[in-house]
Amino acid sequence: MLIGLSEVLAVFDGSFTFPSGQQYPEGVNYTFMRVFNASFGAGCLCVDNALCTISRFILLDAMLLFFTAMSALSFSGLYKHRLQSFTRVWWGWLFATGVVLGLVASSKWVGFFSVGLVGLYTVWELYDIFGQSRTRIRSYALHWSARIVALVVVLLAIYMLCFRIHFRLLYKSGPGDVPMDSLFQAGLQGTGLANQPMDNSYGSVITLKSAVPGVGLLHSHANTYPDGSKQQQVTGYTHADQNNNWVVEIMHSQARGNTSETLEFERNGNIVRLVHAGTNRNLHSHAVAAILNFLFFAPFTFGFDYPVEELANRKWLSLWNVY
Repeated sequence: MLIGLSEVLAVFDGSFTFPSGQQYPEGVNYTFMRVFNASFGAGCLCVDNALCTISRFILLDAMLLFFTAMSALSFSGLYKHRLQSFTRVWWGWLFATGVVLGLVASSKWVGFFSVGLVGLYTVWELYDIFGQSRTRIRSYALHWSARIVALVVVLLAIYMLCFRIHFRLLYKSGPGDVPMDSLFQAGLQGTGLANQPMDNSYGSVITLKSAVPGVGLLHSHANTYPDGSKQQQVTGYTHADQNNNWVVEIMHSQARGNTSETLEFERNGNIVRLVHAGTNRNLHSHAVAAILNFLFFAPFTFGFDYPVEELANRKWLSLWNVY
């Protein structure tokens, strides 16, 4: 979101996608965006000059390193005043640590290492306070409450607030929402999921999404496997692409019931073919081990879409029971 803020301040319309090796158009104020990132690197000068190097680029790492350095600074301040519990300066460093930990965790998940460091110290410190003879139960409970509020509640509040702002700003559908859940995509403005029919007819162009998070959509392209079947590759792809499109077709030996006035819809248990829309090849699989996992068979596409004799032991091996 901070990089997005720099784009808003630089009046960047988002039309340039920063491809490698290309010159910046005249309307892209990349100088301001780089200076914005470099300002976070400049804040790391008190820690190490080498940390400024990464801020030359428009990446998240400049913010991450800055907030990591600030978490180390606030943590050291808290440790320095550990014997001045419940004083104004102690409260200030305690809440400053919670705020910065919320920011570093919101920048990247690797920032949770800073949270873990402070968490381990906090457990040790509470254990040390518990073992002191002068500690009273009321005072000890206040130590717990102060740390829970400052280091847990404040951290989680900032983390969830960042997500709240993020979802408020990104309410439109785009190529980056493909890995998200279908129900989440259906709630985005401009998505095509809200207008699609509930049933598929033969000849429909569909996309198939894996139920396993992060795998993406069923995808194929003209490249072939270097080993094994050596046929056209079938993979999972997490971005919107024309090669994610598949056409639902009947078997070659069957007659499609579609006419200019009626459509024949798929039914539960129908045997269909899935034809890759881009290369016109049928989805296929047989007892050839997958390239990356030998416990599974490798899917691929095979044979152009033209009628051939369907042998009983093969039937193009692209038969699906659609549920």
